[in-house]
Amino acid sequence: MGMPDPYTRTQILTASPHQLRGLVLKHAIQEAQRLMQFLEKDAGEQILSSGSRLRALVLELIPEKSTAIDPNLLSRLRSIGVYLYRRIGIACSQRDPMIANEVLKLLVFEQETWNQLMDRLQADPSGELSPGQTNLAG
Repeated sequence: MGMPDPYTRTQILTASPHQLRGLVLKHAIQEAQRLMQFLEKDAGEQILSSGSRLRALVLELIPEKSTAIDPNLLSRLRSIGVYLYRRIGIACSQRDPMIANEVLKLLVFEQETWNQLMDRLQADPSGELSPGQTNLAG
């Protein structure tokens, strides 16, 4: 995975934490799709490389411990990240596209949920649901 194009680089460097999480989710989904393609082709070295990139992206999605996040929510988010990380490893080692597809579906669901939350935060005129109050981006 080379350097991102200038537009993507600028987008990453200027993103707020919640926008950055959305970008990481987007790229994780793209990498999961590539992994599935490599698994279907049984492209050994590319599977390992793609799996490593995907696991690095998933690690970025796991929030750090924080007092600003509800402990129960934090625990669930961390558990999902750990689960995805492990499943990616299994998908790569067993060359199993079905497991990679499970990872892809969970990432898409995570992205949809994240986008719904961001839409809700933007639509809230009272400011009660500001991203600063509940920093889910880690």
